[in-house]
Amino acid sequence: MKRLVALSLCVLMIAACFVGCGKKEAEVDLVVWTGYEVGTPTYDVAVEKIEEFKELTGANIEVMHYGRDLNTLLGTALDSGERVDVFSVGSNLALRANFKHTMDLTKYVEETDILDRAYPICMDIIKGESENDDEYHAIPTVSSFNAFWYNAAAFEKAGITENPETIEEFEAVCDALVAAGYSPIALDAAYATATFGALVERMVGTETGTQLALNGGFAENEKFVEACQKIIDWKAKGYFDPNSPSEWPASQNKIGLTEENVMVYTGMWASGEIEEMTGADLEWGSFKFPYDPEGNGTYGIPVSSTCHCVNVNCENPDLAWEYLYFMNTGEVNKAITDADVYLVDDRTQEPLPQFVDTKVIMENTTEVTHYAGGLTENADIKTVMSDVIVQLFSGAFADGAEAAAAFDALLA
Repeated sequence: MKRLVALSLCVLMIAACFVGCGKKEAEVDLVVWTGYEVGTPTYDVAVEKIEEFKELTGANIEVMHYGRDLNTLLGTALDSGERVDVFSVGSNLALRANFKHTMDLTKYVEETDILDRAYPICMDIIKGESENDDEYHAIPTVSSFNAFWYNAAAFEKAGITENPETIEEFEAVCDALVAAGYSPIALDAAYATATFGALVERMVGTETGTQLALNGGFAENEKFVEACQKIIDWKAKGYFDPNSPSEWPASQNKIGLTEENVMVYTGMWASGEIEEMTGADLEWGSFKFPYDPEGNGTYGIPVSSTCHCVNVNCENPDLAWEYLYFMNTGEVNKAITDADVYLVDDRTQEPLPQFVDTKVIMENTTEVTHYAGGLTENADIKTVMSDVIVQLFSGAFADGAEAAAAFDALLA
């Protein structure tokens, strides 16, 4: 009898263990993977807001913060079937790479006010990743694009009252800044390719720029030769910092340290980055890279969005959407993005002062462009292509034709 009782107790304990283990697993309502970097202001605010969501819903959420490692870990985890109910992707390319694992969120988007909140260009990018261009498999959290960021006080001192739109207007702005004693454009080698690529996009067009990078023929393309000549002319007129292209962040820091330089063409992080490194407190403005009325490009922006997605296998999609909506709208999203100086991806919110112009750009731009005009699409010459672009900005070529020939030499 004692043996029977002992055996029965043992069976009950084992059963309880299995029940307990199963219950523990079931108690986790959502598993969330984020790209928040531990120790950053954004991370601190995000953790606080996630805790608020837990308290509001009573949901048991397991959250993993992977920071930059998320991009390398996520694909493997999703492909292996690991449980990840909600996850972030850091760019449009990352969304495309993991698209097969994302749930169609169209019904949630259409039942809420997301389309009234999000910038149309961002939602169009997301919709464009679906097979029929009519589904939303993510919602944007933070968007970034390259533009010119400038010290508004210098513009005022030089008598500049409007942001330039055309290349001709841009040159007039640079002339006014030079006359006022400034070196208009800060240029570090780190973003030389993006700067020249933006000019190529406007004058040559991304499709042609890509074909040139793949097949050559730079010297035969009149608009490309003209683009090279523009850089040479701008350097001769004193539009660039005299020591450019410098090692990052030497040239851009002059915007904050000495105010010798006025503007820089790079990502939306520029203003916060410069102020953090130099201690400056500047009034910022921004404008898109100017367009060429006689060119073959567009007047779009190279925009990319960090997005939140729901796993197609998520067993609690309603709760997952509730989490996404909470974290990406209203004061919650604004608090998170303001912490690290980003533009909140909710146009119903007031942006930070440095992003007033940026918000206008996002609201009024419908075309997405390649950040380098297609010049980096040939992986075989991508690095040496950047070297030639740095030489172009350094004044190594006598004219546009000689510069274009140097690009062709890369494919010889």
